[in-house]
Amino acid sequence: MKRLFLISASLIMASAGFAQTDAGSDSSLYRFNNPGTPKEVSKLGAAPEFRFLRNMNSPRQVYAAIKKHENDNTADMNKLNDLLMQIGYTNGAKDLKSSDISMAHVKPGTEGNMGSSGYTYGYCRLKGNPSEFKAWKIMPKDGNEDKSLYVFAKCGNAFYPKTTASTACINVPVQVTPDQAQIDLPSSGREVTTNDQVYVYYERRHHGKDEAPNQVSGINDPYPSKPLLVSSVMDEEVIPETYNVTLSSPQNNTVTACTDSTLNLTANINVEKTSTYTGNYPKDDHKVYKKVSKRHYKMIARKMRKAERKANKIARRTGVPVDVKLVKAE
Repeated sequence: MKRLFLISASLIMASAGFAQTDAGSDSSLYRFNNPGTPKEVSKLGAAPEFRFLRNMNSPRQVYAAIKKHENDNTADMNKLNDLLMQIGYTNGAKDLKSSDISMAHVKPGTEGNMGSSGYTYGYCRLKGNPSEFKAWKIMPKDGNEDKSLYVFAKCGNAFYPKTTASTACINVPVQVTPDQAQIDLPSSGREVTTNDQVYVYYERRHHGKDEAPNQVSGINDPYPSKPLLVSSVMDEEVIPETYNVTLSSPQNNTVTACTDSTLNLTANINVEKTSTYTGNYPKDDHKVYKKVSKRHYKMIARKMRKAERKANKIARRTGVPVDVKLVKAE
């Protein structure tokens, strides 16, 4: 009975000492004794290591796959448990929590040890598109990110970077919004010309008994004189066209950002013409009729004819048309 107790105590001490071992002391994945020239790796999937972890889509799926096999006595789980123990998980996968696993992209150019089929490890340098090196990051038990274990999503191969500074890329959310949602273009709008005209007239009190009323639109008197145009003002206005400008969201709502790497983002600019003018268009002519006495009407007509004759005389002598607004009877 005493001998059995001593054996149990020895096992406990050995287990405690093993749990405190730093990553890199017992597994060749974590050791960089003689790395030599790294082998460049640009494509994954040719020699998968942990096959049951291949082609996972989320950290939750990775966690579920590990927990599903945690009690299996297979080469895959024995090796994975060994790697987990080296980063502080005393009981391997049994101590792993869902929050310990996150998604990451290992930055191209990173050097480190990578697993392969047969659980062999080689020193390599990643090269190519960051999307190829999507990985599941397993945080060490003590929370030291410098000792994180990576498992590539595409092949299920373990990876341990030699240098952890700026090693992992991160996924960041993307939201694209235009600086201006609506644009007005006055120069390309519709031109509207408004002609404001003022006429004078007098009421004809003497007319033939059989003469029919001379109805003029805008004049209430039944027998008005011929309206005399005394003022004409033309105004030109451009009604602007309106366009809505929007940016379509990228196909993915997240992008991979890496230190010292260009972030490429593609979005489409959409320009939609909404309308040229949504209000009431001004009328072409605005006519106003003002009633005056017959005496004033004739006086105005004489002065207008006199001004017109003078303008024509100046034009004949100079050969230059007089730039005045001449008013005359319709």
